[in-house]
Amino acid sequence: MPESVVFDRAAGCYDATRGFPPGVAERVAALLAEAGALAARADVLEIGVGTGRIALPLAAHVRRVVGVDLSAPMLAQLLGKRGGARVHPLRADAAALPFASARFDAAVGVHVLHLIPRWREALAEVERVLRPGGVYLHAADDQAAGGSLGFSPHELVRALGYENAGVSHRKFETCPAEAGFTQVGPVHRIRFARRLAPQAMLDRMAERSWSITWKMSDADLARVVERLRAELLARFGALDREVEIDTGFWVRAYRPA
Repeated sequence: MPESVVFDRAAGCYDATRGFPPGVAERVAALLAEAGALAARADVLEIGVGTGRIALPLAAHVRRVVGVDLSAPMLAQLLGKRGGARVHPLRADAAALPFASARFDAAVGVHVLHLIPRWREALAEVERVLRPGGVYLHAADDQAAGGSLGFSPHELVRALGYENAGVSHRKFETCPAEAGFTQVGPVHRIRFARRLAPQAMLDRMAERSWSITWKMSDADLARVVERLRAELLARFGALDREVEIDTGFWVRAYRPA
């Protein structure tokens, strides 16, 4: 089976390319706390903690966040900005968690199961380490239709036959249900805007900033870059002028069946 996607190569640029606009990280953390009804005394696990873009603001709502990730460089970025936040990172595999059973009140996975070929095993591990009544918060940036962009750049890659290493894009939102989890409550959402020049989006694609591009051939990447350039020019008329793109973030709360 293919290995999980490891983000060593993205550690230095991750926050610049995936970070939230000012003030949004705090709103995302509050949304997660609301969706999971997280108590201030809760012990929370995050799988795929990365640089801490979720764990660091979430720690303000709970007792502590323990985060696992396969990438030592990503965890080093987290440690470099942790300060006094109650976040404890550990290099470990989400599909083989190094924790005793019934260890956590909640677990969080933000845009991560698409990177894990053994995603069902990862969710089985989440179920194992959750205390009775614990919740798994499955969440992601809202990329379904590219927000006000009108399309998702990732769709241009998938159109050439490239797919996620883990759960497919088509099944991603509700995949915990396939692993035996039951959704509790509604989908929780926030909306926000990002400001960037279309050229920056084009550069990120050309520089393989997104993990879905890492296994693409140079020829296929060039095709996608040209298609994206055409789409952006048609949408905005210029590439160097900063624009506002409406987007969002969603959370689904699940419990083991």
